[in-house]
Amino acid sequence: MLLMVVFAVILVIASFVFHYRLLLWLAMYLPYPTITAHLRVLFIVMALFVAHIVEIGIYAGVYALSIQFLELGTLTGMSKGGPMEYLYFSSVIYTSLGIGDIHPSGHIRFLTGIETLNGLLLIAWSASFTFLAMGRLWPWTECCEADDTFTMKK
Repeated sequence: MLLMVVFAVILVIASFVFHYRLLLWLAMYLPYPTITAHLRVLFIVMALFVAHIVEIGIYAGVYALSIQFLELGTLTGMSKGGPMEYLYFSSVIYTSLGIGDIHPSGHIRFLTGIETLNGLLLIAWSASFTFLAMGRLWPWTECCEADDTFTMKK
């Protein structure tokens, strides 16, 4: 159990630092006017999507290591236990989707709970960063200006 707690702490710290560094890089280096604001927003969304995939992949690797080599639990419902199944399970847990076709048992259950909380925080962090970036980069005044044609009369 202690080993799984250590894995969880290391994964949370590593994913937070990775995410923080990516957001910092996007905030510092993306504002240069070499591309349009629309493309910058698109690049931010794509970079954050790739970051989440990387974080899911790291958790999937720890699941594979914990199950196949350290025997810290099992995943009931997996057919072969290949890389795609670990990625699938990790993505379901990370996104809090909770389909329930694969069930963890043993000490890895603790890691699944931590991954869910970690994914929730990182997805929310990405969403708030995207919202702030769009507020700064998107030309809202052109599409959302007030129009006097719909004013209420007494």
